[in-house]
Amino acid sequence: MSQSRDERPEATAPPDPVTAPAPPADAAPPDPEALAAPQPARPSSAIVTVPNAISLARLVLMPVCAWLLATEHYASGLVLTALVGATDWVDGWLARRIGQVSRVGQLLDPFADRLLIASVAIALVVRGVLPWPAVALLIGRDLVLLAGWPILKRRGVEPPEVVWVGKAATFDLLFALPLLVMGATTWVVAPVAHALGLALLWLGVALYYVAGVVYVRMALAGLARAGT
Repeated sequence: MSQSRDERPEATAPPDPVTAPAPPADAAPPDPEALAAPQPARPSSAIVTVPNAISLARLVLMPVCAWLLATEHYASGLVLTALVGATDWVDGWLARRIGQVSRVGQLLDPFADRLLIASVAIALVVRGVLPWPAVALLIGRDLVLLAGWPILKRRGVEPPEVVWVGKAATFDLLFALPLLVMGATTWVVAPVAHALGLALLWLGVALYYVAGVVYVRMALAGLARAGT
């Protein structure tokens, strides 16, 4: 049975863009840059990636750098240490660039950095280039942090990610150590390099401990969350 014209539902016309109500005057317009910015990807569980291979190469070349410096092959040792140290920036940048950020890489990268600094520092102590108290402080901090790792894993807490002050400390020390090597040579710039290297070394030690305090606080916060 057909409905009369008055009983049929009227079709809803689409809003007229001209007469449609305007948004509130105090509404903030969308930020085009925020809309276009890519959202950070969650770290994957991948192991075999290009950035991880670069970090692994840094671990493999680390004893070579230490041996060259300990045997007073300063020129070749400086060049190789500088190249190896530069990969600290390359692997992280590449991981973000090609979308290969992984949890293994987030742990392997700082681990390789610390081993590189520790091995080169010990080699320089052997040659009498580096003051041993600075090396003891650097290695001591890392041993304390490593001792807390099993506690975190037993509670199901992931180790803290690297913070900017930690990266700054690593960057500083990777400049200080080659300068101290230059200071031990007979080059014209040796006195200036030695003085600048010592200043950067102790600045790096201070930053290293500031980063350590941050990591401990982050770890304690993670343990507190795991206990709730």
